[in-house]
Parts: sequence; structure tokens; C-alpha cells
Amino acid sequence: MGLFDTVGAADVLSAIEEFGRLGAQEFLTRYGFSSDHDYVLWHDGRTYDATAILGVARQFAGGSPVTPDQFSDFGAAKLLMELGFYVTSTDPYGGFGSPASGAWREAADVGDEAAADAWATAARDVLLQAAHRYRAVVTEEDLATQVMYRTGVRDDVPAADWAAEVLRRVAAHCSSRGEPSLASLCVTAAGRAAEGYADAVTATAGARPADSDEHAAQQRLACYRHFHATGLPADGGTATRTSRAAGPKAPRAPRAPKAPATPRAARAAAAARPTLTCPTCFMALPATGICDNCS
Repeated sequence: MGLFDTVGAADVLSAIEEFGRLGAQEFLTRYGFSSDHDYVLWHDGRTYDATAILGVARQFAGGSPVTPDQFSDFGAAKLLMELGFYVTSTDPYGGFGSPASGAWREAADVGDEAAADAWATAARDVLLQAAHRYRAVVTEEDLATQVMYRTGVRDDVPAADWAAEVLRRVAAHCSSRGEPSLASLCVTAAGRAAEGYADAVTATAGARPADSDEHAAQQRLACYRHFHATGLPADGGTATRTSRAAGPKAPRAPRAPKAPATPRAARAAAAARPTLTCPTCFMALPATGICDNCS
């Protein structure tokens, strides 16, 4: 029998819960893993050390503790993906290794329309996964990372500079299928509706929402119900703003809908800004330079 033959998806989820309970550093220290591994596991918009998670999952499956030298980072990543989890590789410079397609293509070479279409298709898949888990959301930065990895088409500008157009396309596709808007499941790092959400609603519904966060909360609940999310209460659940979006944004004067900007126009308008990541959990660091996840 192989080292991880008894490990299932439920055991991995238990290890993820343990990681969240202990915090990254305590989790790694307690179970004898370092933070120097080549793959991260994505779940509910957060990243985890893939090797450590699998090692601990084996204990939840009833196996004895294992040490990192008993299995490879690549083997751990491969097994987690076979169990249905999303895993990406990292390099020492904070970038990502080979994408799912095998090789990277630059958005500038692919073309605006082709890049936006590819990203929107991948974004729908990522957001659909979130829609199947009650209260799950995906941050703009995580969505950008995942769609670039899945498509192999990358860009070097902040996600907010092109995500609005991608969300507009996702919302339009949902509208054409009679579905609630999956775009509502994308939120900012502060937990508010994504920057392009109001524009996506305007483009599909013809009217701008008075309160984007409340509108998104209602649409998220509709998504969880429509796609039969796991964990959905028997009473159908409630519409809830994400944790850091407890109150509405300050009101602003309504503006006329504008034509969506292409990803190329957005790139021309903004300079690329590097994103610093935490060396322990690989999450983007805030302006303070102190990781909110590990501190």
C-alpha cells in the first residue's frame, strides 16, 4: 500500500482546518515541516503549504506521522490535484512555475480579445467552485492568479486593472444562462464587492446597484442556492456581507455606464507594481509588510 493510499479529500480538508486553527508557523513547527516547499494548495481564496497539508492529512486518515524526506513536493502536489484540489508551483522569486498548459504566453502576444475570453472562461470555473461551498468567496488577486495559471496567459499588471472586464464577461454569461451572477463571489482584499462588480451589474441589468456590497451579498446567496452549495442550511441560508464589509460604502453620485476597457487599455494606463508575498504562506503582504495570516 502506498504512503497516502488512505488519504481522501475529507482528510485534506481536516488538515486545512487544523492549519487555520493553529496558524501557519505553529502548524509547520508542530508537524515538523519547513516553509521551503515548491507547491501551494489553494482553498477558499487562501493558500497553504501543499506538502505539509498532505503530510498532516495522512494522520487524519489514521496513518502514522510522516516526515518531508519520505515524499516529494511534486508527488504531494500531484496527489492533491488528483483529489480535486487546485495546486500551483512557486519559484524563489515569488513567481509561478509552469502553468497547467505547460508554457506561459504573454497577454500582449495573445491579443486583448483572446486573453479576455480565456480569462473569463477560467474565471467562471474558479467562481463556480466557490459557488458550490456556502459562504466561499475568491479575492481579486487570487482569481487573477488562478485564471492565469489555468490558461497559461499571464500579464504583469495588478489584477484590478483588467479584472473588471473579465467579471463583466462572466456576469454576461451567467445572465444569458439565467443564472445568478458568479461575479458576486469575487471580492477585494478588504472583503468588499470587486471593483468591477457595479459595472458588470450595470452592463447586464441596465441599472447600477445603489449598494454594491448588499447587491453582491444577495447574489452570492442566490448562487449558493442555485448551485446547491455544500454547507447550505436547510432554511436556505442568509445573505451576508463578507467579514470586512460590514457596512455600505459611502454613497457617490451615479454615473452613466461606460464602454468596458480592454485589458490592453488598462495596461497602458497603469504601471506594473510588484506584489510582495509572505515567505511562509505565500499570501500577498499588506503595506505594513507584516502578514495578516501568519502574524
